[in-house]
Amino acid sequence: MSFMKKLGDVFNKAGEKAGEFADYASDKANTMATQTKYKMEQQKLRGKITAMYKELGEKVYLAQLDADAKGDIHQVVAEYCEQLKSMHDQIAALDEKIAELSDNDKAPADGAEQAEKVESAAVEDAEKAVSEGFEKVEDAADQVATEATKTASETVEVVKEKTDF
Repeated sequence: MSFMKKLGDVFNKAGEKAGEFADYASDKANTMATQTKYKMEQQKLRGKITAMYKELGEKVYLAQLDADAKGDIHQVVAEYCEQLKSMHDQIAALDEKIAELSDNDKAPADGAEQAEKVESAAVEDAEKAVSEGFEKVEDAADQVATEATKTASETVEVVKEKTDF
């Protein structure tokens, strides 16, 4: 395999790994954005739950003060409890979505460690390719030097013959 081809292969391999890592980083950013969106939805729901607890407490308190409203309070409490349960269920569903995203969000062989290994392998391959290339250049230079010496010697012999040295 030629030096340039090997060097090209090394850089292609490094480029592929860099592309894979970039894809992972992009997926990670999207996952984090989605998780943040779910967490914000949970916070909104928790805020609504807190407000509903306050309202419910006020209604119960006011019903306790007003003897005529005591009978209706059971229906009000049941409605609030139903709404609160629904919001808690929504929060639990969002927790599951967040956990699912976290489970699916695994770095390819420990991201940074993998990138370091790829870089190290690429450097080793490049050094090997360069070393092999230099060896080939040295071999070619030796052959050229040998041929040049041989040609020079032959030329000297021809010149000696023609000039009677």
